[in-house]
Amino acid sequence: MFRRKIEEAVKALQFRDLYLLPSLSSKDPSEIDLTTNFSRNIVLKIPIASSPMDTVSEDEMSIALALLGGIGVIHRNNSIEEQIEIIKRVKSAPPVRIREAYLYTSDPCHRALEVLEDLEVRDLPVISLEGRIVGMIYYNDLIRSCKEYISLEKILRPPRYVNIKNIGEARKILFEERLDSLAVVNQDLVYIGTIIYRDLFTDLQPSLDDEGRLLVAAAVSPFDRNRVIKVDRYADAIVTDLAHLHNKNAIDALRSIQKEVSKDLVLGNIATYEAVKDLAENIEKIDGFRVGLGGGSICTTPEQAGAYVPTLYAVASVRDAVDDLGLRVPVIADGGIRSGADIVKALAAGASVAMLGYLLAGTDEASSPAIRIGSKIYKYYRGMASKSSMERRFAVDRYSRRAKRVEEGIEGLVEYKGSVFKVVPELIEAVKAGLGYAGASNIRDLWEKSRFLVTTERGDRGLKIEL
Repeated sequence: MFRRKIEEAVKALQFRDLYLLPSLSSKDPSEIDLTTNFSRNIVLKIPIASSPMDTVSEDEMSIALALLGGIGVIHRNNSIEEQIEIIKRVKSAPPVRIREAYLYTSDPCHRALEVLEDLEVRDLPVISLEGRIVGMIYYNDLIRSCKEYISLEKILRPPRYVNIKNIGEARKILFEERLDSLAVVNQDLVYIGTIIYRDLFTDLQPSLDDEGRLLVAAAVSPFDRNRVIKVDRYADAIVTDLAHLHNKNAIDALRSIQKEVSKDLVLGNIATYEAVKDLAENIEKIDGFRVGLGGGSICTTPEQAGAYVPTLYAVASVRDAVDDLGLRVPVIADGGIRSGADIVKALAAGASVAMLGYLLAGTDEASSPAIRIGSKIYKYYRGMASKSSMERRFAVDRYSRRAKRVEEGIEGLVEYKGSVFKVVPELIEAVKAGLGYAGASNIRDLWEKSRFLVTTERGDRGLKIEL
């Protein structure tokens, strides 16, 4: 009996084991449509969500992802009030990218020139040390003044700005006055940020609710009824955040709170066909599944507990169950996704969305500090089951439920990657190229047309030729 368990062990392939077989394509990558569902009622422009990790996903990340067409999932490693405040900041943010791009009146001329050249703009707002808008500076004026060492104050032109409440007027002002930048201020003329003209003309479109506000989701524990009820008033979707939701106690807790949730409820994490069946038999409200167990780059569940399901295999298993049971809800691939290629493979295996942690952790918008080591910059990154993360959760929320005493995550540093506004578009171009190779024009098309090729360590990709 026990020997048979080993002999009949399930053969599960990982991202690195499979590639897509190319097929006849009828679309250029630029024509491919990546519109998808995050949950039953939430539609995204791109298949990307942020993982609810406290070193990744707070307001800056969620605002950026929503502007790019994806969605952020706010972590629960905080008090209920803190989580709600983060959600409110996302929902109140304007549906346009606002950068911190400005000059001070005290800035030397050569620095002003460098800033304009780096941003590739011909003008920028100038603010006082108190943060109030005082004028505009123009590249041509700087060129002349730098030769004569004139201070910025002497060449300032009248300020141009838009009030945060009238953000919709920005496009018109920029176009009519032929400006490259426009300051955004509050009612007291205090600087909030800058709109760059070219940011208004990207291919990506924001993910918005019915009122034109940015979409955002929130992570909760099914055992924390109070958090679920309060957060549900503000977030667009609720995502359960347990490493192993296929648990009788968790299912019982879900059964008792599901009627309290008015927004879409995404259940996770699960990793098997059987988990879908058991949840479907016990839970009426299911608007999506978050899928993955032990596949994250900083997850140590396989080493600590001996349990693991490769994300690709888990996604395919869950998607089969979803289809067989006629549930018609999206599957979110969560864990171990380290490239655009992995996103394509996850989608081909039946996912609607890829949930990213590692790929977003080194960006400007990730909610962790930057650290310089030698000549390189890194950002702090930790698993939500790491010791420090669990200690913070129980310190800030006395209602947190301690079910495990073992660490199943680690802490580390990831190399700085720049802005999400650079990283995500590059990933999206890779995903579109992948769909093009598979002969698919959209994600649903990919589900039907994709075929996988299995490789081995002795395959061509592992062949090393020495001359």
